[in-house]
Amino acid sequence: MPETKKVKELMVPVSSSSEYPIVYNTDTLRDAIKVFKNYSGESKKHRSIIVLKREGNEEKLAGILTVRDILNAIKAKTLNNNDDAENFPASWGNFYRKSSLGYSVNTKVGDAIRPLVTEFVHLEQNLSEAIRIMMTKKINILPVFEGGKPIGIIRAIDILYYIEECL
Repeated sequence: MPETKKVKELMVPVSSSSEYPIVYNTDTLRDAIKVFKNYSGESKKHRSIIVLKREGNEEKLAGILTVRDILNAIKAKTLNNNDDAENFPASWGNFYRKSSLGYSVNTKVGDAIRPLVTEFVHLEQNLSEAIRIMMTKKINILPVFEGGKPIGIIRAIDILYYIEECL
């Protein structure tokens, strides 16, 4: 049996210069969509974005934003809000109207993200602990912390690829 890896060996680093996409809770969904497009391209490599918030000089984890979160936020703003009848179509057929989408994508990321995750792993933990958390909590991504700061993300797909290496 192969030696147990540490979380740090499989995680994707998260920083302003990392390969994992980041947005801030004050950015708009329009900004997040652009980040997805820039990071994914043809490969469609990432299906989530780390959302950070600035508190003074520090950046803290605010949550995780997925493609589904963006679509749900657009749906909610476009289809379910009756405050302004001119900006909200009454049916899915009008969902793609530019005026409706323009209004919807101006929603702040902080209003669309999943709540701050309560599950995470530390850099030096064994990968088996990340697997246990993912399996028992039925989640696909876990933030990785070091000294209270988010420094990476471990994804179920990373673990699946590791399992394949072990076979």
